[in-house]
Amino acid sequence: MSRADCFRTLGVDPDASWEGIRQAYKDLVRVWHPDRFQSDPELQHRAEQQLQKINEAYFALKNSHSFEGRQPEPAPQPEPACPGPAVSYHPRPGGGPDRFAWDLQSGWPIKAAWAALICLVLLVIGFLVNALGVPSFRKSIVGERPSEPLVQPAKVADPPSDDVVSGQQPHPRTSGTAAPGPPANGTELLPARTTGGSQLWVTNMAGQDAVATLVDADTASPVRIVYIQANNKVCIRHIAPGLYDLLAQRGETWDPAHLRFQTGRHALEKNGPFQCIDLTVEHVTSGRCIEVSSTEGASRPKSNIVLGAR
Repeated sequence: MSRADCFRTLGVDPDASWEGIRQAYKDLVRVWHPDRFQSDPELQHRAEQQLQKINEAYFALKNSHSFEGRQPEPAPQPEPACPGPAVSYHPRPGGGPDRFAWDLQSGWPIKAAWAALICLVLLVIGFLVNALGVPSFRKSIVGERPSEPLVQPAKVADPPSDDVVSGQQPHPRTSGTAAPGPPANGTELLPARTTGGSQLWVTNMAGQDAVATLVDADTASPVRIVYIQANNKVCIRHIAPGLYDLLAQRGETWDPAHLRFQTGRHALEKNGPFQCIDLTVEHVTSGRCIEVSSTEGASRPKSNIVLGAR
């Protein structure tokens, strides 16, 4: 299929932007999806043929060199510095300036002198209280009741464990504060920013914990990040319409600060791309996830992915 045929199939001008081409592709997929013609087999067959042509045209333009460059995202603007405390000058009612007003720029010697004077007064009061025998006065009021010891007896330490006696290092789970464990199966590590009707089951057969990342196929930006424990599976729900890839990584010793594994980290094979669409029938919206083949232009329903099986 030539470039002119690709533009003609998608119904856009040759000088259209990549965002316009992508939007036109999404609109045509919603119009010609075969699930809309389930009641008419002939129309459903024609829709499948038309959808195959649309996929061929879209991926041919996507793989061309004209749309490889993307505009970089604008750098975040620095936040304005917080303004300092406002200093106001209040004249005295008599007309003259207040001789005890504190200024934040030039009044620090006065404040230092006042602070030193207050500390000196407190020291003198404490010395006088001790010299005048205030403790004996307090004793006469309270009585001869024995006072509680000021120093509490030290608690008896727990006996050393067998590992300490034998010279081995204690297990990290039994000494001090226990290290945080891995997230629970199905934990969303990135808050979902989109909602939709499609869902995708992901099964982890890699023998180690894994992290599945659903990314936008065009911008490669992460949309959903889900933690999957070994020999377990999760369902990524509420996927918005769009074109996605699924990336996965397995490993050990989870690092929650950087959302990655510290040891044994290994990237698994990429799955996708997947075209997720929403179908509305009698005011009820549901979703379908379809695997799109960029080489043959074919598509097939896809609802389950197995990690580590290939």
